[in-house]
Amino acid sequence: MIKHRFPYKRVLLFLFIFCFLGLTVRSATAQTKQFYWVRWDVDITLLENGDLRVVENHMLDFSGAPFTAGFRTIPTGSAGQIDAITDFSVSEAGLLYQESSSNRPGTFEVERSRNETTVNWYFEPALGLRTYTFSYTARGVVEMGSLEPGSGDVISWLAIPKDHPARVADSIVTIRLPEGIAPQQYTGTTNYLVAGYINERESDFVRTTVSADGRTITYEMPGSLLSGDSFGVRVQFPHGLLQIPTPEWQQRQQRGDVIGLLLIAASLLLAVGGPLGVVALWYTRGRDPQLNVIVPAYLSEPPGDLPPAVVGTLIDERADMQDIVSTIVDLAHRGYLTMREEKRNHIFERTDKSLSDLRPFEQQFIKDIFGKKQEVSLNSLRYKFAEKLPNLRRLLYAELQSEGFVGRSPETVRGLYSGLGFGLIVVAAVSFFGLGSLLGDVTGTAVCPGMALLLSGVALLLVARHMPTKTAAGTEAAARWRAFKNFLTNVDEYKNLEESADIFEKYLGYAIAFGLERSWIRKFSKVSDTPMPPWYFPAPYHGRPIGGGRPLPTGSGGGAGMPGTGGRPSLEGLSGGLSGGLASMSGGLTRMLNSTSTVLKSTPPSSSSSGGSSGGFSGGGGFSGGGSAGFR
Repeated sequence: MIKHRFPYKRVLLFLFIFCFLGLTVRSATAQTKQFYWVRWDVDITLLENGDLRVVENHMLDFSGAPFTAGFRTIPTGSAGQIDAITDFSVSEAGLLYQESSSNRPGTFEVERSRNETTVNWYFEPALGLRTYTFSYTARGVVEMGSLEPGSGDVISWLAIPKDHPARVADSIVTIRLPEGIAPQQYTGTTNYLVAGYINERESDFVRTTVSADGRTITYEMPGSLLSGDSFGVRVQFPHGLLQIPTPEWQQRQQRGDVIGLLLIAASLLLAVGGPLGVVALWYTRGRDPQLNVIVPAYLSEPPGDLPPAVVGTLIDERADMQDIVSTIVDLAHRGYLTMREEKRNHIFERTDKSLSDLRPFEQQFIKDIFGKKQEVSLNSLRYKFAEKLPNLRRLLYAELQSEGFVGRSPETVRGLYSGLGFGLIVVAAVSFFGLGSLLGDVTGTAVCPGMALLLSGVALLLVARHMPTKTAAGTEAAARWRAFKNFLTNVDEYKNLEESADIFEKYLGYAIAFGLERSWIRKFSKVSDTPMPPWYFPAPYHGRPIGGGRPLPTGSGGGAGMPGTGGRPSLEGLSGGLSGGLASMSGGLTRMLNSTSTVLKSTPPSSSSSGGSSGGFSGGGGFSGGGSAGFR
């Protein structure tokens, strides 16, 4: 039989570890600093000159590790509604502390900044109950009223601020008024204008008592006050009984009210007058002259020999991509280049026709596309052609000027007014931050002029695009070309397409410039006799001559000519040979135009891109005093 021995050593080791951990945790807990206010009482005496003599008594219960210092911060200026804090004194159980920066026990120091005053005091390591008393004079606290009914002078004091790190178990605040001064009463009642506030809201739970002579008002806090809660008091007494000067912070507020009204008035004027001024500017400077001739509803033929790109730029006063693409088709129509479709690419080929008859922008366009080459692929122009566009647009605007259609380049006009709009936005930003920094502590309306200017700047930016104007000649020409555009838009209403199939390729460039290419191709793809453009070679027919057109270089295809009549194939004729039929051909032409537009305007991707009289307090402001307090 095997005998098991009792594990005495293991049990003793476990008990030792348990006791050690228990003592460690108890020691750590004992060393944690903890405190709370047993009482935080405040006694306020109003002096004849309007100053307040304030005495704060802090009874605390310290536990854990000893405490050695405390602090009390009081906001001043407009934030604290106090002009200044002076005459500090600190004491403990009758022992008066000395002002010193040595941080030795029994001393205190006062730190002053623009917006607050802080007193730090130092004492021997303390545990248990301790009572510290410090007093000071608060100047410029009484908010001055007027002699109007219901108005009066007001003392508002935040005795216990929100920023206190521990619970306050009890508090009594006492306000003492000079001889002959008593609180005002609500009109028609015997109730005094005194009130207690919890978290800056008047509370009926604060027990308020007024002495028989009215000179002493006592406010008793209901229950404990947790960290983050505040306790304030307020009393109003008749104006003019004491010769009290208006505090500086109140004077600033009054000046701020006047400045605020002026700023609001100016801002309203700017907010309304600015946009109206922008509209008036457009009405007087941004409209085309009145047309003195009658233009028919539509014109079945172009009213002039302007290239499609110039016409498109004239009508909307903007040289955009549809105007650039229309130039390719127009030059192909006039015999300067051909296009053929290959798998996932398109090829542009120059003909031998001289460029001497072309306009400057057309010559530059050919140079930008081909350079010194006779043939280029569309894909080779990706990310390269976009840098050429600004110059081509400038040349198109120059064409409008040379034709006498505009006095100044539309691009220049838009840039001018856009610059003015951005200038107003910059001024608005400077005003917003500048006035806000200069007057922010006086009035909250300092940002209003900036907002109004911003509105005017944005309005000018929006109107800038509509500011270019045409001359009388340009207005008439644009009206006639719009009539031609109306014809192209509704060609099936004005023409029998079966009998007018030949205008498909003839006016395709204009349809592109007008943004009608999709409907134009779709309508004529349904007409059986619509001839194929002689300069366009769909993918299945590379290298085949089209209606006497120039054959493509050898090696690009072979075989018999395309089916068709009259020497030029029709869309219907293609339907039997193309795998996709009519829809395939028209879709291929549309894809070619879309791809050309996309590639020519493409730019390299960014390297960082990725997916009353009835009573009440006359003072409308907040509380004086407040701040924070704590111990360490």
